[in-house]
Amino acid sequence: MTRRLRQALRQLFGIVPALDLHGFGVQDAVRATEGFLLDAQASAATEVRIVYGKGNRSPGGRGVLREVIPHWLEHEGSRYVERYERLPDASGADGSVRVWLKRQVADAVPLPEGDGGPDSPPSRPGNHP
Repeated sequence: MTRRLRQALRQLFGIVPALDLHGFGVQDAVRATEGFLLDAQASAATEVRIVYGKGNRSPGGRGVLREVIPHWLEHEGSRYVERYERLPDASGADGSVRVWLKRQVADAVPLPEGDGGPDSPPSRPGNHP
């Protein structure tokens, strides 16, 4: 299936790629999140959902990932993230975020000198291969 077709089907049916981090430790969750965002960006997804849970079964009743993942998205993950929004449930507690991705920018390939590009110096006589 082509990338355009997948994107059109996602848009048509409101399908958003999701990553569920329940049961992950902090380091594994961050690695999985970065890999997921990189893959989503490469597949031209515009938004994704990351589920980290509320942490109801965690000591203190508040999950570590609930703090770590949004912080990571704001700082280290900012190269992938345009913006994000916590998704609260009926009680007002969040257990996931919706993330809008930056467009992937292809690496620029430098043009050889004298190629006629707008910034290239003009060719000099006798300087041709």
